[in-house]
Amino acid sequence: MHHLRCVFKDNPDPNDPEFFEKLMTVIHGLETDGLHLELMSDEISEVTKLHQMMWQAADEDLQTELSIVRDLHDDICYATIKSKHAWIPKRAVELFESTIDCYKADEIIAECQRRFFDANLLIALGLLGRKPDADFIKTISAALDHDSPRVRYCAARAAAITQWNVFVPDLEMMLKMETDASAREIAEHALKVCER
Repeated sequence: MHHLRCVFKDNPDPNDPEFFEKLMTVIHGLETDGLHLELMSDEISEVTKLHQMMWQAADEDLQTELSIVRDLHDDICYATIKSKHAWIPKRAVELFESTIDCYKADEIIAECQRRFFDANLLIALGLLGRKPDADFIKTISAALDHDSPRVRYCAARAAAITQWNVFVPDLEMMLKMETDASAREIAEHALKVCER
C-alpha cells in the first residue's frame, strides 16, 4: 500500500463551507483522473478527539482511501491518502497542494529552528515523515530536549507518529528528566511505539 499525507495550514474545520468546497475540488479532480470516491463516514469522536471524514474508491480494484482528519486535541488537520497504486496518492497531494494551503517539510524544519515557534509544527512534521530523514530526526530530537513542556510534548507526539526507532535513545533520556505530566505520558507512549 502506498500512502502520503498533506497537513493543512491554519487547522481548517472540515465543516467550514469554504474548506469543504476546496476539498470537493480535489475529489472532483481525482474523478477527472478516473478515481470515483464515495463518502463512507463523517464522525466526531469524543474519546479520541478526532473529526474524521473518509472516502473510498467506488471501484474496489483501485483499493483507495482518502481521509480528512482534524485532531481537536492537538489542533491540526490533515489528509491521508492510501492506495495500492502509487500514482493516486501522488496525484491527490498535487491536487491538495494546488487547492489548499499545505505545509512543506522544509518550511516546517526552518521554522522549528527559530527560538520561538508554534510547537504544533512538530506534529505536522511527524505526520509528513514517510521514512527516516536526517533533517526530520535532527529537528524532532532537538525539540525533545526543549525548555518548553509544550514543545517536548509535541516532539514526543511527532516521534510517536513516525514510529522510527532512531528516537528511542532521545525518548529514554527525556523520560529520565521529564517533570511535565502530559509530556511524560506522551513520551512513554512514543517510546513504546518506537521500540517495536
